[in-house]
Amino acid sequence: MNITYNGIGQSNATNLVTFTDIPNILKLTDSATNRNCIVSLSFSGNMSNFPTSNVASITLFGETITGVRTYNEAINKNFYMSSSPISVAASVAKALRNCPGVVSMFTVEHSDDEVELRARNSGQLLSQYSGYYSSTLNNYINLTGYDGSSSSLNGALVSVDVLYSGGRYVTTLEKSFYNGECAFNLSPVLATMAEIGHTVAYALRVSYVKDGTYSLVGTISNNYIAQGYMVNQGMKYIPLGAGTEIAQNMSRGKDRGVYNNSLLYLYADTIPLSLYASNAGSGGITISYKNSAYEEFASNSTSYAVGSDRLVNTTVYLDRTNLDKAFYVDLTVGSKTIRYNVIKPVKATEYYQRISWRNSYGGVSFFDFTGQKTETRSVEIETYQKNIFDYYTDPMNELEKVYDNKITYNVTLKSHLFENDGKYIFNDLMQSPEVWTEINGEKYAIIIDSVSVDEVERNDIYEASVKYHYSQEPSLI
Repeated sequence: MNITYNGIGQSNATNLVTFTDIPNILKLTDSATNRNCIVSLSFSGNMSNFPTSNVASITLFGETITGVRTYNEAINKNFYMSSSPISVAASVAKALRNCPGVVSMFTVEHSDDEVELRARNSGQLLSQYSGYYSSTLNNYINLTGYDGSSSSLNGALVSVDVLYSGGRYVTTLEKSFYNGECAFNLSPVLATMAEIGHTVAYALRVSYVKDGTYSLVGTISNNYIAQGYMVNQGMKYIPLGAGTEIAQNMSRGKDRGVYNNSLLYLYADTIPLSLYASNAGSGGITISYKNSAYEEFASNSTSYAVGSDRLVNTTVYLDRTNLDKAFYVDLTVGSKTIRYNVIKPVKATEYYQRISWRNSYGGVSFFDFTGQKTETRSVEIETYQKNIFDYYTDPMNELEKVYDNKITYNVTLKSHLFENDGKYIFNDLMQSPEVWTEINGEKYAIIIDSVSVDEVERNDIYEASVKYHYSQEPSLI
């Protein structure tokens, strides 16, 4: 038998970062051949010559069909004994299809002078039914039968214990082994263990019970669950090798000689960067400032620390003077270089606003909006009516009073104009479960209401518009 996890064999299915909103499939299969039982009846001769003094019958798996002399009598479990073997075969197939005991186990097919019964499920049947066939028409019928076979695990109850990496038990999933395999989608369970912004290590222990006997199949361990989802044809999981992996899907777009095919844009002087690292320790990030000809005119470096969490969230601080001169900023982590296009001109706007979010790989992505900002405030007022007994004494003439004011702040941000490969990041934003922005140094969770990316008058030049409201309405903005 064989265990695979996300299509990877048991011995190699380790050190994977898996995601909550992408199916994580554990499958147990048996290499034993699964074959369906086949019984074939072929007819010959002139069956209308069968002696009238005898009863014409065929018995298969406890169901009996009876031969009749006229076609009008060939109803239900009766078949017509024609002079044509082909007509006999067609009538026998029809009669067998009216036998519940047969059709519950077999499909019945007619072709020329032959009727074939094919078992609906793999496994042995003929050996289990002693004397499964008898007939008084053996001179007209040739019977062939091939018994089926199946895994010895068929009918076994397969269990998958889901554990934290330290061995702490979470739950057990169970299914019956059927037709050579048994598969589980672990994502709904793993999603309950996941923590946004972190990785959680887990293990899967596979076993089965067959005829009361317990057997341990194996354990898949040292994998991690992170918040994540599928977008932009991203990876279904991230294998952690000896180096680091960038926790952001940037694969869509043209190859530009750097790690990100998707265009990334930058206006502020900080870059939040998320990485997956296979081992604890530390690493370095090289920052390169480049002019419009991609020539480096300044550089420096920074470092990050890796603890027990495989997901590293760090912030890269840029030199404001160099950033104002740069057209591109490259960050190099190990062998991977990520390029950010600096939004120009630097003084294009007196105001910018950054939206950040947890992306499809569980890391942090952002976009700096330097275009138009529109704010609208709507109010929903709940009122009640007071009594009128003070009609003559109250100096204020009023009846309806305010019970509650519910104010909603709606914000629409527009981007600068960008190229075609800059649009993919907005697909990621639309699906994120955690989005936020900063105002006057305070972080506010926001709810995305709509995202649109529209082509402007020039071909392959786009403008994005994002509308959102605040999760908790702030008193001051």
